[in-house]
Amino acid sequence: MTTTEISVDFPDKRKRLTTFFRFILAIPLLIFGYVYEILALICAIIAWFALVITARYPGGLYRFVSGYVRYYMRMASYMFILVDAYPPFSGGAAPDYPVQVTIPERKAKYSRLKAFFRFIYILPMLILIYVLMLVFMVLDVIAWLCAVIFARVPGFIQSYMRFTFGWLLKFQGLYFLLTENY
Repeated sequence: MTTTEISVDFPDKRKRLTTFFRFILAIPLLIFGYVYEILALICAIIAWFALVITARYPGGLYRFVSGYVRYYMRMASYMFILVDAYPPFSGGAAPDYPVQVTIPERKAKYSRLKAFFRFIYILPMLILIYVLMLVFMVLDVIAWLCAVIFARVPGFIQSYMRFTFGWLLKFQGLYFLLTENY
């Protein structure tokens, strides 16, 4: 597999109380995620140098950074009302969790040129993510209200959320040098 993928098992009926207090319940996730992100960024910077010099992504760094991306997507899925299940505090496999994030295996060799110019290479995708997230944030407020009032989220909002999170995962893969292509 050469691409990142996300699958979300949306719940039929939402838990109103935990949805209402979602951002308060997410505080421990955010604190853990903040520390995890700092470490993942440090690893990505080290990996950038390794990729530019050797064209290889060190295995341990790849596993750590891909674990962070998995954790981030699960945490964001919980925070932004995609799922009700509280995510695990790990980036490892969580086959029972309703959000599954697939990241391709580490390649034997990467393009030094794509790694060197990565932050220019991802600018168009950054703009796309920005636009998608603007619409997403409006729909997320509507999703939150629907979940609190009706205990469900309309299907078209869930479809847009899945679509946006798919692009967000692709961006994360490129940003953290896990993948090379859009």
